[in-house]
Amino acid sequence: MGLDNKASAALVFIILYAILFVLLLVGVLTGRLKLCSRYSFILLHVMVRLASQATGLAFAVGGYTDVSDLLVACFILGGESFYLSF
Repeated sequence: MGLDNKASAALVFIILYAILFVLLLVGVLTGRLKLCSRYSFILLHVMVRLASQATGLAFAVGGYTDVSDLLVACFILGGESFYLSF
């Protein structure tokens, strides 16, 4: 159960989303970004995408036999994040 190509790609995206999440959260907490701005919507979008990428990574590592419910969670969170962006 090692990392294959799909899991490696999910790991790259989860790292990038985590960096963006930390940067936006620090901006909101320090007061550089207002809470009621477009950046708070981007922060919410990144938070849901981070959860989607985490479930996708867990599914890619576990495969179909162990964690089939994670596939449903990955699809739902992925769809929700795109609805938030519109």
